[in-house]
Amino acid sequence: MKIEILGERENKPLARMEVDFRVDHTGASTPSRADIRAKIVAQFDADSSAVIIKSLDTKFGAGITEGTARIYSDSDQMNRIELNHIVKRHESKKEGES
Repeated sequence: MKIEILGERENKPLARMEVDFRVDHTGASTPSRADIRAKIVAQFDADSSAVIIKSLDTKFGAGITEGTARIYSDSDQMNRIELNHIVKRHESKKEGES
């Protein structure tokens, strides 16, 4: 899995960076949000609790996924702006949950 950054925009009023990216996963299944989030966190040296994968769009049969990530200055700012179900989608699963 290789991530290519297509564009970066700093959104100062919302204290976040908006990143457009393309993931090349030819010959493999579509990577999970958690896998993509981990790569974005590593690439931008960000706090993993303050990164949201906003959208993913997989091209059928091409092995390419395009998406948008939002990297917030801190998790409190993220919780104030993002909708609850989006934040919950990015929480790590606790033991015993499926």
